[in-house]
Amino acid sequence: MPDHDPSDPRPDEDDPGVGIDFGRRLRPILALGGLFSGVALLLYLLAGVSLNLALLVTSLVLVGALVVVLRLSTAAGRRWVLLTAFGGLASGLVATIAYDVAKTALSQLDPSPYDPFHAIAVFGELILGSQADATPIVVAGAAFHLLNGSSFGVAYAFLFARDGRITVRRALATGITWGLFLETFQLTLYPGWLDIRFYQEFVTISALGHVVYGATLGLLARIVLQRLLAERD
Repeated sequence: MPDHDPSDPRPDEDDPGVGIDFGRRLRPILALGGLFSGVALLLYLLAGVSLNLALLVTSLVLVGALVVVLRLSTAAGRRWVLLTAFGGLASGLVATIAYDVAKTALSQLDPSPYDPFHAIAVFGELILGSQADATPIVVAGAAFHLLNGSSFGVAYAFLFARDGRITVRRALATGITWGLFLETFQLTLYPGWLDIRFYQEFVTISALGHVVYGATLGLLARIVLQRLLAERD
């Protein structure tokens, strides 16, 4: 006996056939949503909008769009969106940690006094204000940094990971390309904003760090999404 009475006009939300099957057409839109924290930072840097306000606005837009998409999608579509986002988020978080470890190691090999984590303190001051204590500033800045790296992982998962159905070579190629794409924006915006004096050291450490980030992200997203979406046709 079917769980849903056909005479009942109310839709059965658990029925995979109820809703719109957006398929892969949503990938670019969902990837753009994954860039919400980066867009907030751009609004601050280019338009002078408060970072807190920019984050609030972009977060609300993201949540609103996601709610609409999930409400309209089929059950299978909702599952794909949520699992892909989770896989990208987890992969992006680990890749960000690998990026930080690589920067730390590279900075130890460089004799200059360049601080590769200066941006974290600046992020924290933008969020909490320069009058806040040092520890909360570092915590807030680190949280924003990890949020950026993780959300960029979500964007990568929707744009390039193809549900994990890619080769190791393609995972490395797309991941590193994505990392260097992010590096391009950082090279364009950060030196003037942060008044970086040791530019050559900044470029070298940042570029190599983004290669590590991209390689880790590509390989890990491939593995994670293969397992999460194994049952998806």
